[in-house]
Amino acid sequence: MEEVSRVYKQEKEHAAFLVNIQETDLAGHAENVDWYCELLTEIDQWLNGYVQLMNEEDILIVMADHGNDPTIGHSNHTREYVPIMVFGDKVKKTDIGLRNTMADIGATFCDFFRLQETNEGKSFLSEII
Repeated sequence: MEEVSRVYKQEKEHAAFLVNIQETDLAGHAENVDWYCELLTEIDQWLNGYVQLMNEEDILIVMADHGNDPTIGHSNHTREYVPIMVFGDKVKKTDIGLRNTMADIGATFCDFFRLQETNEGKSFLSEII
């Protein structure tokens, strides 16, 4: 995560970063609640520092690829909904509702960077900015 922060500080133009914190998935599969909690605390602290580096126009989308509750009683992926949190100075406080597909994230990034629309997914950029 430190490498992402270092690269972000050096960027002068548009950039997009996809950061996957794999260790939370491992802690969920291990059904290790303490490890999972420690990781969430570490990620929260890192995100706090990362958000402070953001420019006024930037947005940050935080989500998971699936649920993995370490308290569920088995080590398989869980089926709960995955929250999407969006940060940025220009981001409205709103509810974007239940999304039909994770492809909405890609569609939103394409919309944000004014790229060609994706074949799948629906941008929610107009709902948040």
